[in-house]
Amino acid sequence: MTWLLRRLDSFVSTLFAALAGIAASQFLSFVQQYRQRLGGHLAEAQFNVRQTMDGPVYRGMDAEAQRQLLGPLVGRVNDLNDANTALATARPWELPWAFLQAADWEIASGALADFQPALPVDAASLLYTAAGLLLGWAVYDLLKWPFRRRRSADAGAA
Repeated sequence: MTWLLRRLDSFVSTLFAALAGIAASQFLSFVQQYRQRLGGHLAEAQFNVRQTMDGPVYRGMDAEAQRQLLGPLVGRVNDLNDANTALATARPWELPWAFLQAADWEIASGALADFQPALPVDAASLLYTAAGLLLGWAVYDLLKWPFRRRRSADAGAA
């Protein structure tokens, strides 16, 4: 029976690591698709600012009303531009942290809904795959740890 449990544990460990590796291998492709979507939102926000400034209503407003009207629009442009710049300038090992810090989660959920997996063969994607495998094994071992302690305590009591 212990042989079967060890084999099952090995299978689940490998499966967990493989799924983590596959997910990690798709991260760069997801970020690229997210940045395309982000660029579209940025272009739309910039267009909205230009349309507002060129409109006849805007020209007829006093300076304070113009600031109040443009403030949120310009803020959105700045936020999207900062997020795009952070992702564009991040090195591969910094990209996960840059994404977590700069992500617009509405845009990210839209990108995830339309995500098309890719077959990554570049060095960075292969490194992400290897890191995902290692992380998957580590997380699985951490999840097993409380049960391992109880099992060895049960064996010691018998």
